[in-house]
Amino acid sequence: MARRFNVEAKQAEELAARHRDQRDDLIRRLRAEDPTTWSYGALARAVGISPELVAAIVKSKRAG
Repeated sequence: MARRFNVEAKQAEELAARHRDQRDDLIRRLRAEDPTTWSYGALARAVGISPELVAAIVKSKRAG
């Protein structure tokens, strides 16, 4: 039973990481295409995170 839960938890973590990567790619793409429309605040509201996290994502290098 515990092994199954461990496997399921690992799968959930991997799925969450893929979703974060997709979110980060979207944020970077929108910001690059139109930084006036897609301010940190607008992006934060659109995806439900803080403007500070948006800034960190935009300024960070793409993983991998």
